Amino acid sequence: MIYDDNLQIVVEKGGYPNFDVRQVSRNLDGPHIAKIPEDATEEEARQIELENELAIKAFQMSVAGDYIQAPLPEIYPGMKVVYDEVTGELNNIYYADENDPSGYSLHNEPVSALNRNANSKKAVPSAASNVQWKWGKDDRNVLTYQAGDDSFLGTGRATYFTGSIGNRDNKLKNYDCATHKEYDYSKKGDKDITIRNLDTDKAFTFYQASVGTLPDAIIDIWGLSNLQTVAGNTRDTSVPNVRYYHKRFSDQSIPR
Repeated sequence: MIYDDNLQIVVEKGGYPNFDVRQVSRNLDGPHIAKIPEDATEEEARQIELENELAIKAFQMSVAGDYIQAPLPEIYPGMKVVYDEVTGELNNIYYADENDPSGYSLHNEPVSALNRNANSKKAVPSAASNVQWKWGKDDRNVLTYQAGDDSFLGTGRATYFTGSIGNRDNKLKNYDCATHKEYDYSKKGDKDITIRNLDTDKAFTFYQASVGTLPDAIIDIWGLSNLQTVAGNTRDTSVPNVRYYHKRFSDQSIPR
C-alpha cells in the first residue's frame, strides 16, 4: 500500500496470509544460543562462542530493562508499505526515490525524519557503555552495541528488500543487506556482516550495502533468492530467527 498526499492509504494489491506455513519467532525466554557444528573449523567455533557470550550479555541487558524502545516509523506522502505475501506480517517500508530505477528505495527517508528519535534518546539505566535497542512486533528485534568487543549483535527477524541502488549510490547485488539507519549505520559499508540462521545453525557472509527503517526486522536482505538461501528453502519470504554480528564500522561513532 502507498500513502497519498493526504496520508490516506491506497492499496495497490493484496491477498490472504497462508497460515499453514506461518513461522513463529522464538520467544525471548532465554538468550539466542547457536550450536557449534561438528565440522566447524577452530576459527568458526571461536566465532560462535564469542557471539553466544555476547548474546547472553545482551539478554541480561534486556531482562534488566537496560534498553531503548525504538519509536515507530513516521508516515510520509508517497511512502510504500509492503507486507509479507505469505505470513501477512509487516515486511518493509520504501520511500520515493527518483534516483532509483524502481522509483523507491529503503534509505530515501525525508530529511525531517532526522529529528524523530529525539524523544527516544533516554539514558540507559545500568548498561555502562553498552547500548541496546528494541523494535517490531513484541519487541522481537533486539540490537546491542557491546563496548567490550566494539561490535554490534542483532537478533530477530530477517526480511528481504528490492531496488537497485544502495545508500552510497552503489549498485545492489547478491549477498548485499541493509542495517537499521538510525542505530547501525555506515556511509562506507566497509565491513562484512555474518548472518546466522538460529534454526539451522548455518552462517552466511553478507555485505552492508544500504540502510532502512526496518520496521519489523533486525536485518534486511537484498533479493528474495538471497533470503531463501539464508532460510534454507525456497518457500520462505522471511526468516524468523536470525542473528547478525559485525565489528563497529570504521565511520561509526560509538553509541551513547
